[in-house]
This record gives sequence, C-alpha cells and structure tokens, in this order.
Amino acid sequence: MTGRHDDYSLTPVPAGERRSWPSVAVQRFGQVSSFQQFIVGAILGYGMTFWQAVLAITIGSVLLEVITVLLGIAGVREGLSTSVLARWAGFGRKGSALVGLLVAISLAGWFGVQNGIFAHGMHALGGAVPEWAWAVLGGVVITAITVYGFRLMAWTAYLTVPAFLLLAGYSIVDALSSRSFADLVSGPPPGPPLSLGAATTLVSGAFILGALMTPDMTRFNRTPGDVVKQTLISVTLGEYLIGLIGVLLAHATASSDIVGIITSSSGVLGTLVLATAILKINDWNLYSSSLGLVNVVDVLFGRKVARVRVVLVLGVLGTAASAFGIADDFAGFLTAVGVLTPPVAGVLIAEYFVVRRCRPVFDALREHGSVPGPHRDWVPSALISWALGTAGAVFFDFGIPAINSVIVAFVSYLAASRLFPARRRTQGGTGMLPLVGREELKREMDEGAVIVVDTMPVTYYEQEHLPGARNIPGFPYEQAAEFTDAHAPSVLPDKSAAVVVYCANTPCRNSEFVGARLVELGYTAVRKYREGIEDWVAAGYETETGPQTTARPAPVSGNRTE
Repeated sequence: MTGRHDDYSLTPVPAGERRSWPSVAVQRFGQVSSFQQFIVGAILGYGMTFWQAVLAITIGSVLLEVITVLLGIAGVREGLSTSVLARWAGFGRKGSALVGLLVAISLAGWFGVQNGIFAHGMHALGGAVPEWAWAVLGGVVITAITVYGFRLMAWTAYLTVPAFLLLAGYSIVDALSSRSFADLVSGPPPGPPLSLGAATTLVSGAFILGALMTPDMTRFNRTPGDVVKQTLISVTLGEYLIGLIGVLLAHATASSDIVGIITSSSGVLGTLVLATAILKINDWNLYSSSLGLVNVVDVLFGRKVARVRVVLVLGVLGTAASAFGIADDFAGFLTAVGVLTPPVAGVLIAEYFVVRRCRPVFDALREHGSVPGPHRDWVPSALISWALGTAGAVFFDFGIPAINSVIVAFVSYLAASRLFPARRRTQGGTGMLPLVGREELKREMDEGAVIVVDTMPVTYYEQEHLPGARNIPGFPYEQAAEFTDAHAPSVLPDKSAAVVVYCANTPCRNSEFVGARLVELGYTAVRKYREGIEDWVAAGYETETGPQTTARPAPVSGNRTE
C-alpha cells in the first residue's frame, strides 16, 4: 500500500497519472466552498451591508485568485508539491524543509482543530455518544481516506460538495422565506460595523494557506488552462456563492453564529452535512501536511519515508489531540504561525516566473524524469525576503496584511536577485559554468595546467575516460550533490586549481550538476567541456581505461547517455 498510494510525494506526477480538470476542480471547489467560507460570510454580513460585503469579497478573492493561479501553474508544469517545488524555486534544499515544516505544522494543527469542531457538533446532535468518541471516529475516517490518496479524496468530494451545496440552498430558502430579499440586500448590518480593511483581511487570510498548497492539488492537472478554469470557477463561486449566502443568513437572522443558523433551520440533516463539509476540507489538511513532512524527512535525514506512514502518524496525533480536547488550545498558535505563510508564495512566484534561475533544473527534471540534486542548500535572499514579508504583514498599518506580505517578499526577492546576481553567463557558456573547447582543453592537459573530472558512473569511467581524468559520478542526478560533497576533498584537494568537468556528450547533464556543486563548495576555476568524451574520441585523441589512482567513489549504476 505504501508504494501504491504514495502519490508521487517527492517526484513529478507523470503524464499518465494526470486527471481531468473536473476531478481536480471539484476538490478545489470543496476546499474553497467550505464551512470556513460560511463563517467568513456570516461575520461580514453581521458587520457590513450586503454591497459592502460584495466589495470586500471581490477585493480579497481577486487578489487570492492571482496568487492561486500562478502557484497552480507552477504545480501543473512541474508536477511537484509545494515544498518540493520550493527546493529549486527560490529556497534551496534545506530552505524547502523549512517550507515543508511550516505546511506540516500548520495543516496538521488545523486537522486536529477541525476534527474537534466535528466532534463537538456531532455530540451536540446526539448527546449519548461522548465527544471524544466522535473525535476518534472522524479522525479515523479522514485518515483512512487520506491514506488512499488523491483518487479516493476525489470521490469523497463528488459526494460531499453537492450535499453541501444543497444544504446551502435549503438554508437560504428557509431563512428567506419570511424576509424580503430586497430588504436584506439594502438593509443595514445587524451588528457592530466592520471596516473594509478588516473585512478584506478576513477574506484573504482565511484562504492564503489554501492558496500556498495549490501545487499539491494542481500537479494532478494536465494543462495550465485547466488550472485557470478550475480556479476561476471554484474560488469565484466558493467565495461569492457560499460567502454571500453567509452574508444573507446573517442579515436574515441578525446573528453571526452560522452553526446555530444552519442547524436550527435544517435540523439533523443540516448538522450531518455541515459535519461532512468539515470532513471534506480536513482530508486536504492532512494530505498536504503529509507531503510537507515527507520532504522534511528526505532533506534533513536523507530518508524517503512513505507518505502513507506519515499520514498515519499525523492522523493519530491530530485525532488524539482532538479526542483529549487539547486541539483547540493550538488555534491561537496556528493563527500566529499563519503569518509566516504568505511570503513563501511571494518568493515562489518571483523565482519561478520572473527571476527564473530554476528553469534549467526543471527542464532537466522534465526531460529525464528524475529529480536532480539541488544546486544550493540555502538561499539567503529567499530567507531574508521571507523575513521581510512577515514583517510587512505584522507592522504595516495599511492594506491587507496577507497581501502586503506576499508583495513585500516578491519585491524583496526581485531586488536581491538584481543586487546579487548568479554567476553571469560567459561567452558560449551555460549560465553556471564557463565552457572550454576540445583543442584548448587538450593544450592545457598537455601542459599539465588543468585537472579533468569525468562525471560518468564509475563503470563507464573505468571503461574509458580522458587521459589522467579523475572521477566524481554525477548520476543519478538526485545524488550528484551528495557524491560531489563526499569525494571532492580527495579527488580535488586544491580549491584554487583549474578544473574541467565533462561527461558523455552535449545532452548529458552529469557535468552540469557536479560542476555547479563544486562552485558552491568554493572551487574557483571550474569549467565544462560540453561536448564530452564522444567529441574527444571522434577527433581521434587517445583515452584511458581502468580505475583512478586517487580516492575512488562508490560504484553507481547508470546509463552512459544520461
């Protein structure tokens, strides 16, 4: 089960596993048209006129749609979850672990909190069953659904989303049966006034974490167009349809207690469907939390733990917290942690769509179907932008904090990329490494002025390599950085020496990953012989066979043309 239901937690979702856009859209709609949106709408309606609420929802949801679409497009193009995408889109390998940890803590916490809300509601409906028992039941059901992954979660959405919409329709008809729609639309708010700034903050803040986890879902889409369609439909209808129904219900009942409104109007059926709606959003809380934690374990501990096992652990912990009644104690902490979420989106969008240093890595990933080793563990500009974005949300007294945070992080990252650019593209170079031609390389080799590094797997190196070449394997790509870190000190003890890396031919990427890692380790004169050993042999120059005389890396299986 662990392999079958892993849902490509660390690798791209292949084309054959992508889904039709309605199957993803219904889950997206289930995530947005949730119980939470009902609550937001009721709060807006209690403190604003109908048209003021429309304006607040418009401002908040349009800004969210832009962020959601951009992150969703990155997800569908690369087929990667948010935390894995962050490895190359701005944050670096260990920086992505921080992103994954943020997502894991936040969403696992909300899983426990919302499971507690479910248990409380079901206990109120039938007091004979204790609240802790409902918490265990709800936690077990959601954990089981999430274990089976995206496919079963889609079928859950097919059942719960229509039921939730029917409930919403029934509730509004029942509440408005004795009230004039025109009076509700034109009437004053029943409660204390709520400012436009506070209202838009409520709208955007309620869904910013959902926007950040968008790639977790859209990696199962087939085209960017699918992402745009499902976002426009789900966010627009979710925010407006469910949100404005909440506004009207608050006006009709002069209350912001959406649970009391719906249960009083719909009785047992309303309570059951509300509980189902909570369960629907909670499976994605647990699912995305597990993806984030899988990335954390892989990066920090070098272990590829199965997503299913992580789901089971998080599900047990969240269920236990809600059963013992302590999950609600974390709500304030989770809200405070939530301020760290928006700037992550700003950095991801800035790197992926504007700075674009990550694109060659993603191109290689799509071409070869395996995750390449990261170029950097930490990206200081991303961490600084993250901190500045958080500060912008906390200290700015104008605008919408969540949006301020995204903008500040976005602008900060762009500014940092201009002030501290990556190694400039050299004449005929790759953007990371200067190139050297065959004749120039041979002359330097004859003069003993250069150290040549073959980046093919050991078996191929021993079959044939350039005279005097040393070996640091660069394949599999996901281990290139690990091999370079382990063997560079013995193979290349002098970081100031002139080094040339090569592999099989021009399409081969081994030398690119090894060379880039050498630069990061502090080697100051690294170049690349792009055409590789095939070009060398075609020119009639001699080669050697056998193992190298310096410390020898561990054998690695691979294909020569990789």
